[in-house]
Parts: sequence; C-alpha cells; structure tokens
Amino acid sequence: MKLNTVIAGAAILVAAAVTVRSQNTAAKPVMAAKVAVVAMRDAMLNTQDGRKAMSGMKDKFEPTRLELEKRQKELQSLSEQLRRATTADAQQKINAEMAAKKKTFDRDAEDLNNEVQQEDGKLMEQISQKMAGVIDEFAKKNGYTVVLDAAEPVMWASESSNVTPDVIKLYDQKFPVAGMAPLNIPAAQPKAPAAPPKK
Repeated sequence: MKLNTVIAGAAILVAAAVTVRSQNTAAKPVMAAKVAVVAMRDAMLNTQDGRKAMSGMKDKFEPTRLELEKRQKELQSLSEQLRRATTADAQQKINAEMAAKKKTFDRDAEDLNNEVQQEDGKLMEQISQKMAGVIDEFAKKNGYTVVLDAAEPVMWASESSNVTPDVIKLYDQKFPVAGMAPLNIPAAQPKAPAAPPKK
C-alpha cells in the first residue's frame, strides 16, 4: 500500500515538473523573412565568364548564321521568280529547285539551332555550378532567408530586392577572367519610404 502511494506521489511530482518546465520555456522567435530576387540567366551571362563564352559562341556560329541568311534570301528570290513565271514548265522547274534548297536549308538551320542550344546548355551548366556557391555566400553574408530567380513567377518584388548586380560583382571577384573588365552596373538603391498621409 505504501509502495503504491510512493509511486503515485512520484508520478504527480514528475507531471508537475514537466508542466512547470513547459510553461517556463519561451517560444522561439519567428525569423523575419528577407527575400532577394536574382535574374539568374542575366546574371550568369553578364559575368566575365558569361561574356567571354558568349563572345566565343558568336565567333563560332556567326559564319554559319550569315550563310543561312544568304540562302534564305535566295529562297525568297526563287519565290519571287515563281510568282512571275508564266509557263507551267518554268513554274515546275522553280518549284523543284525551291523544294530541294528549302529541304537542305531547313535541315541546316535545325542543326545550327540544336548546336547553339547544346553549347548554351553547357555554358549555363558550367557557370551555374560556380554561381550556386556565390549565391550561397552572398545570401548568408547579407542575411537573406530566401533567394528567388526572377525567371520564375514572382507576383511582385521591390526594386531594392533585386540583387542581380551585386551577385555579378561578387562572382567576378571570385572568378576573374584575364582581359575581361567588370561591367559597370549600378546596384539597386532602396527607395525612401513614402511620407505618411496628412491628417
């Protein structure tokens, strides 16, 4: 009987202690969200790495693009000749020539487009690996809890939350490219708060 009384008393003391402890434990403060917005693709393309790579892509693909532009004008010229053709034989001949040239033009244009996309994908992948570390460092250093890509649906964001120029600057500091000057992009300035309405 006495043993049961001791056990019951101990249980009551433990319960009381837990209750007091739970009442004395202060709730953790909720961290205020500080959000930054980065135009990620623009940021990557405007770094020294990005501008150098884009310049290289232009040098690589520009001759092919100009050649395709020339062939497109030839197709337009043939189309004009077809419109002016007065005999069925002439129309048939021009049609056959146009069909053959258009087929090779479409194939070569598609090949160029695919090659450019592949090159662009490689470029974005290489820079994004570095950019991820830059974003992480920038966010932690400046106390941001969330960093959003401006390419994703963002209902609204103040101009002061756009940290793209700051991210580009930090990236170029961490990964400088010989012979490439940094872009002179002014950082977004926070807007002054609106004056309170007159009473």
